[in-house]
Amino acid sequence: MPTLSTSGLSSFDIPTNQLGRIAERVQNESVLASLSPERPTLYGDVKAVKMSRKPRAQIVAEGAQKSSDTAAWDNVIASPIKFQTTVRMTDEVKWVDEDHRLEIVQDLVDALADSASRAVDLIGIHGINPITGARATSVTSYLNQTTNRATVGTKPTDELIAAVGSVAGNNYQATGLALDAGYGFSLATEQYADGRDRNPGMGFGTGLQNWKGLQVATSSTVSGQPEAADTKLRALVGDFTQVKWGFQRRFPVEVIEYGDPDGGGDLKGNNQIAYRVEGVVYVAIFDLDAFAAVDAVTA
Repeated sequence: MPTLSTSGLSSFDIPTNQLGRIAERVQNESVLASLSPERPTLYGDVKAVKMSRKPRAQIVAEGAQKSSDTAAWDNVIASPIKFQTTVRMTDEVKWVDEDHRLEIVQDLVDALADSASRAVDLIGIHGINPITGARATSVTSYLNQTTNRATVGTKPTDELIAAVGSVAGNNYQATGLALDAGYGFSLATEQYADGRDRNPGMGFGTGLQNWKGLQVATSSTVSGQPEAADTKLRALVGDFTQVKWGFQRRFPVEVIEYGDPDGGGDLKGNNQIAYRVEGVVYVAIFDLDAFAAVDAVTA
């Protein structure tokens, strides 16, 4: 695998106060984390429950028999999904001064955090293995499996309104909107025929946080790129209370100095060390009908 070449660290360890930045970056940069708060659990299969419908009250006449409602409990079982990122570095990192060492550590933590935040989205939205870009057989349920689909045209506002309407038609209220950056730009710069902005105040769509009351998160993970071939997904809107996700193991960083941890050859023999960050995540989706997707036209 590629090796990061630097000129030195006097210590291989990442300071504890830096590790918290990985979790913080995931919460701030992952689309799924932005739209659906994390709910951590203990390791193992997660059994989430929901009622098949809202229970109904009964009017009871004086002296009449009370009856129970027929609403049932539905189970959603999500298995843990383990992911890891391993980065090799030349062992000259042992030789730099303290200031340079801290800079290298910060860059490394940022890279590991970016990898973890994107993994959450690629797993939860697309069921993709980030390192290969292919569907992961261990991920059996992901948001882009929704059958509520619309197609990108020339009027993104109308397309998104229709998508929100399809969610409402399934008796859900949309709470969030995940956007691909290009589609976000099209939405922000859309104009009426007379040149007036259709969505005033949105600029070019950069840093967009709200659209018509929906919380918004924008990332290239919506389309799956560059880790995977373009999935054509450009927007995903839905009731994000209908997805439950969280970490069961949060980002321990292992420093590996010996052996061949990734099939790239012996570390000592290649004058290298390796850093590895691992996480275990689960994603439980209660009802895919609570979501709607907008797709680019397939060429």
